[in-house]
Amino acid sequence: MRGMREMNLQLRRLVGDQRGVTGLETAIIVIAFVVVASVFAFTVLSTGIFSAERGKETIHAGLKEARSSAELKGSVTANGVPDKTLSLADTAWLAGELPGELQGTTTVFTVTASTPNKKEGTASVNIVMTASATTTLAAYENLDSTIDLSGTDSVQLWVRSSVATDANDIEIVLDDTAGCGSPLENVDIPALVASTWKLANLAITDNSDMTAIKCVGLNIAVDNGAQTVNLDKIFGRGQATSIVMTLTNALGGEPLDLSEPSDFDNDGLSDSDSTHVLIINYTDSKQYVKDIHWTQKFTGDNDGDALLESGEKAELTITLSGLANATPVIKDTRFDIEIRPQDGGVMVIQRTMPDRVDTVMTLN
Repeated sequence: MRGMREMNLQLRRLVGDQRGVTGLETAIIVIAFVVVASVFAFTVLSTGIFSAERGKETIHAGLKEARSSAELKGSVTANGVPDKTLSLADTAWLAGELPGELQGTTTVFTVTASTPNKKEGTASVNIVMTASATTTLAAYENLDSTIDLSGTDSVQLWVRSSVATDANDIEIVLDDTAGCGSPLENVDIPALVASTWKLANLAITDNSDMTAIKCVGLNIAVDNGAQTVNLDKIFGRGQATSIVMTLTNALGGEPLDLSEPSDFDNDGLSDSDSTHVLIINYTDSKQYVKDIHWTQKFTGDNDGDALLESGEKAELTITLSGLANATPVIKDTRFDIEIRPQDGGVMVIQRTMPDRVDTVMTLN
């Protein structure tokens, strides 16, 4: 019986135990969940807002790039210098003489017109040198009228030697006096393979004083003994001297700063300390020239500043004198003009020179 009483007592105690979670503890748990949820929601919202703002900035930056780009208006033209024929070499030149006391002692240069051995026209100049020949003017031709080569950077000719020569062994002489006695420049001829015609392009080092060429000749710079040299069609190569184009402001976008570069040394390249921001680069198959010099002229309506704004047009003249003399922009040259404004996209203009160089040309 005692055992039954104790069991009943324990059961009554168990049933009467009313302990549980108080309201305060419940409130704390609820508040904790709310705080965590709020922090998480704030993080998600902040991330979304930040992403949206970055996307907006990217869009605005892209619009700025597009709206601040230049746009080509009309055609691209080139100013140039046409070919200047120095000698067709269809007739015999005058033979040179040995220097000093050797003059008249023997005939070392015999010059004729060779009909069978030619490249163009009716003949080539055939210059035969005996073993007595030395370094001197071998032959020359006085021109009927003077030729202005001041805008020409290179000379082209066909040349052939009966013996192999190294570069600079023989030279083309350009002189503003008859007889080629005081050359303005001796233009080096490249290496030749024996008895093989070569179309040679020769760079003129300084053409600033070549306004009235009167004589063209062949000079022997290195004595290679007896040899025969043939020359055919010698001319100053025609070339473009500048590229002209008209730009407008694309899409009525941000103004383009067209402040001109300086070129105090007159080398055709912008000075390194120039403050201009529009950069123009030139590229063709032979060269890449950075930051070439250019000038601008506003046409039509403008407000007088150097900014190309909506509704304005500016004519850019790009100087080509900064290119290498050996590789001017001649006929059939394909080239790229790269225009880089301070802001906005780069504009690349591709054009090809016509097969005949003239004073003014429209480029396709």
